[in-house]
Amino acid sequence: MKNSLRRSRLQLFFTFSIIILALTIVAGSFSSRVASSERISSAVMLTIQSPWDTIDDGVKECFIDALRYAESQGKVFIYRVDSYGGYLDSGFEIGDAVLNAKVPTIAYVHRNKALSAGTLIILPADILAVQKYSIIGAMQPITVNPVTGEIVYINESKVLNPIIKRAEAYSSRAGRNITAVELFIKQALVFNSTEAVLNNVADYEVSSLEELLEKINGRKIVVDGVEYIIDLKPYMIEEYSCSVRSRLISLLMNSYVANVFVTIGLLGTIFALVSGKLTVLPLTLLFLLLGLVSVGVSANFISIFLIILGAVLLAVELFVIPGFGIVGISGILLLAFGFALLPAYIPSGVSPSPEYINTVRTITIVVTAFLTSVFTVMIYKVIKVRKKKPVEFTPAGKKGRTVDWLRPGEIGFVKVEGEYWRAISDEVIPPETEVIVLEMLENGVLKVKKGT
Repeated sequence: MKNSLRRSRLQLFFTFSIIILALTIVAGSFSSRVASSERISSAVMLTIQSPWDTIDDGVKECFIDALRYAESQGKVFIYRVDSYGGYLDSGFEIGDAVLNAKVPTIAYVHRNKALSAGTLIILPADILAVQKYSIIGAMQPITVNPVTGEIVYINESKVLNPIIKRAEAYSSRAGRNITAVELFIKQALVFNSTEAVLNNVADYEVSSLEELLEKINGRKIVVDGVEYIIDLKPYMIEEYSCSVRSRLISLLMNSYVANVFVTIGLLGTIFALVSGKLTVLPLTLLFLLLGLVSVGVSANFISIFLIILGAVLLAVELFVIPGFGIVGISGILLLAFGFALLPAYIPSGVSPSPEYINTVRTITIVVTAFLTSVFTVMIYKVIKVRKKKPVEFTPAGKKGRTVDWLRPGEIGFVKVEGEYWRAISDEVIPPETEVIVLEMLENGVLKVKKGT
């Protein structure tokens, strides 16, 4: 009896110990997931709107740069979107960056819309707000014929399913309605701001950024094991400006600009080869390479190539070819575009810092603009002078004095304005007699007469 009682007590003790241990592990796990808590009162804000509202590689680079900057500063990242959409690959890269952000992210659809890829990039944000009367959705993918401009809607499951699964992953992060998101893609469903909140796609419907800040202040967001308490003020929000490189990439990805550049590059190259004007080949090559950015050629590769080629052309112009002409100007332009396309973020320890590269890029662009303007004026003046009809100098009408006797049919010398000239006359003129030059003959001989 005593042994059975002792055994039951031991079983009770071990059971109680296991329960305590389990509770300790759970509490420890929870405390490790939310190890700290801090109030965050400043933010970095990026605005995606016209004329840079297409979600392309340029906007993608700017977005990731801005997010990286916010993470380095330990600030909330706010991105305002007013876009009809753009490229799927760029949208996925932006969405992945938000999904793996190390700081709280807030997406705000302002003005009118965030459609297609514009909707895709706002789904993974920690907080999603929509300005009143704005719309979101219409995520059905399309293809555009670059020649005819014809739009074809894609309905193949092989294409749609990966997009749906990725969009659902973005939505589930913040607990959004994945059914509605699936309809965005399959049926091009569109929600207005009120419907987006009612269907649990967006968190807030607001009239302004200030109203949004009032609603979210005090909200807690856990990111990477840190609990952030949002406490933002408008004057603590820093506007992020995109780099020259990202804007240039966006411009070059425009199909109209790309077609014009490629056409000029191809036709210019053919003309240069046929006519033998090889000095313009660097310029035609510049147009051709810039036009190829839109079809996926790496802007980094083009940047390095243009810098090397521009430096070679400038060296040839300065040390080989006398004067300064089209070769030198081509070198300057190639260097300018090369530095403009130079990537800003390169691994530290491998090359100069991003700040140094941005400084060099700015200086290069300013100097290039100055030199280009100077040489443009010089070339304009040279062309203007060359177009003028040549003006020949003749001493006709000027007075001089004879040095020799001048007799009809004989050539003698006269002195006009300190210079000696051969001369003839239809009359006899003795030396040291004042004469007037009538004309200069084709052989350079002056015809003179006695002065009055």
